[in-house]
Amino acid sequence: MLKDLVAIVDNGEAARGFIERATAFAAAQEAHLAISLMMDIFDNAAVLPPFDYYPVILDRIDDEAKRRTETVKAAVEDAPIPVEIRPVADALAYLGGVSRVEGRYADLLLIGGASAFENQKLRRRSLQAAVTGSGGPVLVLPDEARLERVGRAVLGWDASSEARRAARDLIDVADPGAVIDVVCVDPEPTAEGHGPAPGSDIARHLARHGFKVDVHVVSSTGRRVSVALQDFANETGADVLAIGAFAHSRVRDILLGGVTRDLIDDVGLPVLMSR
Repeated sequence: MLKDLVAIVDNGEAARGFIERATAFAAAQEAHLAISLMMDIFDNAAVLPPFDYYPVILDRIDDEAKRRTETVKAAVEDAPIPVEIRPVADALAYLGGVSRVEGRYADLLLIGGASAFENQKLRRRSLQAAVTGSGGPVLVLPDEARLERVGRAVLGWDASSEARRAARDLIDVADPGAVIDVVCVDPEPTAEGHGPAPGSDIARHLARHGFKVDVHVVSSTGRRVSVALQDFANETGADVLAIGAFAHSRVRDILLGGVTRDLIDDVGLPVLMSR
């Protein structure tokens, strides 16, 4: 059951559509929604201006912070539920830590697609910091993707501890009695991993929570795993795709790519990321 949600934005204009969808999702859950407005509006600290120019800089930062806060207030003016706004102005290097902390004290953190952010580095850093450091799940709501209730979900299952966390978080997000498709892409049965029947153990666990569960073993057939999962989710009309995030080392992901990195950059449906 979701009762405490936080959405991350860095503006109120481009993010207006995401804010509306995040508010609708929170209203459908009957949950509290806070918007964390992260503002990377500091001048380059490596270029130090004359000392007597600092008051001008501080005034400019204050004016811009007020302007962005007002745009977010305007975006939630007609929201169906009260929305709390939490403005934070800091340098980009520190703002990622804000999402890490916010995620520790919420049931779910919501982040929009690329077009909802003015600063793409801030979006990526916030998402990665929240997933890897908050201990809580992150729901990515991409451009035009609308989500209110989860009646059907896809769980990308690779028998990792991260995927196990995704399954646990999905139990809280999905409606009672929802349909969950457990999808294993190119699984290799092992004693400590998938076992002799990939997906069957986690399916049994989810079914005991009252969900209608099916297991599907899918071949990537030359596609990236992220594409295979999205294709399956789209074909079945899933409301959300749940995955265990950053299951491999960061070095491996940087060199070879990974499901999480692919879905951060290019996703067409809501994705629940857990770690």
